[in-house]
Amino acid sequence: MELGKIYKGVSVNEFYVRREGDSFLVSFSFIASDEIVNVNLIGVRDPDGLCEILSADRLWVEKSEDSQVEFGGYTLGVSHEYYTVIVFDALS
Repeated sequence: MELGKIYKGVSVNEFYVRREGDSFLVSFSFIASDEIVNVNLIGVRDPDGLCEILSADRLWVEKSEDSQVEFGGYTLGVSHEYYTVIVFDALS
C-alpha cells in the first residue's frame, strides 16, 4: 500500500487480527482497479473501527504530521457510508 494513494472500488478478500502485547497486528488484502494489495498494519492500539475495513469502498494511508507522537505515526482512512480513521505505528 502506498502512502497518499487513494484506492477506490475496494473489495477486501482477507482480514486477520493478531494481538501482540498491548497492540494488534492487522493484515488484510484487497483488490482495487484490478490490483491485489497486501497490507500489514503494525501497532494498532484501538481495535474499535477495524471491522469497517471489511466494508471499505476507499482506503488510503497517511503519515502523521506530528513528529512527537509516541505511537500512531500513521493513519488508515476508511470510507464507505461514512469515514473512519485507524491509527497505527508502522506499515509493512
